[in-house]
Amino acid sequence: MSGWVKKTVQYVLFLSIGVALLYLTFKNVNPVDLWNNLKEVPLSGLLLVICIGFVAIVFRGLRWVQMLQSLGYKVHGMRAIAAVAFSYLVNLVTPRVGEVARCTALHRTDKVPIDKLVGTVVLERVVDTLLFGIVTLSTVVISGDELRDFMTESGAQLPALSLTSTISIAGVFVALLAVVVFTRKVWMQWSVAQKVAGFATGMITGLRSLRTVNNKPLFWFYSIGIWTCYVATIAIGFTIVEGVQGIGPEQAFFVSVAAGLGFVIPVPGGIGAYHYLVSKALVVLGLSPFIGTSFATLIHSSQSLMFVLTGALGFVFLYFAGRK
Repeated sequence: MSGWVKKTVQYVLFLSIGVALLYLTFKNVNPVDLWNNLKEVPLSGLLLVICIGFVAIVFRGLRWVQMLQSLGYKVHGMRAIAAVAFSYLVNLVTPRVGEVARCTALHRTDKVPIDKLVGTVVLERVVDTLLFGIVTLSTVVISGDELRDFMTESGAQLPALSLTSTISIAGVFVALLAVVVFTRKVWMQWSVAQKVAGFATGMITGLRSLRTVNNKPLFWFYSIGIWTCYVATIAIGFTIVEGVQGIGPEQAFFVSVAAGLGFVIPVPGGIGAYHYLVSKALVVLGLSPFIGTSFATLIHSSQSLMFVLTGALGFVFLYFAGRK
């Protein structure tokens, strides 16, 4: 199978998954009632959610500038922010391609070598994955019961196991691990295994390259600030959507994990996956499926609108910057 055919099949497959999840989310929702509920959202609160989402893009752009400066390249902050905004617009249509688009754009405007740009993006991925893991672990500690119920609601319930079953599974796991270790010369020849090993190596290399970043406190300020913005959009959303005001801000971490998982699935723009998982998370917190769907629709739509507007402006800005 040629490369473009494989990518097309993957795109159609994940798009179909998104559409299916979108159907499952909205199949029992009256669109008129949904629209009437969303009309009650105050414009000021909606604009605040959009602005905080854009601040995350600004932080991501400034962090990128800092990493490139550590490599000896002087990059204009506005162009870096514009490139990041443009990447989000591209990801709405073709997941994971946005990173390539922003590297290409900044290479064109600031003449930074592509390999250096890609290396910094890999480091970003490592740091963002690490922070997402920390947020998820925090959620397990703070909202462990809700997380278990969320897995049940989303169809990922773990079966109840007896002590004997647990010991047996552990024994099988240890045996399989031993087989994997002793046969690694064989399976490391497989392309799938090489991709997994390459990903793990990239994670380790990325973490090691953090040592070369100048002003590490500022780097972590930007990185934590990005996730703070993500959580803040959810927390503020709790205060502006009718029927959600009773949810405490501490539950924003729990819903943010569900939202993050919605964007991890390579569905264009997180459509369907985001709506399904966020609505299920709110059902776990005691809200009706209708309210959960309303909330997910508002947050996803507002952020998508922000991605379209800022991404289009970023593209125009980069176009004229590249012509100078």
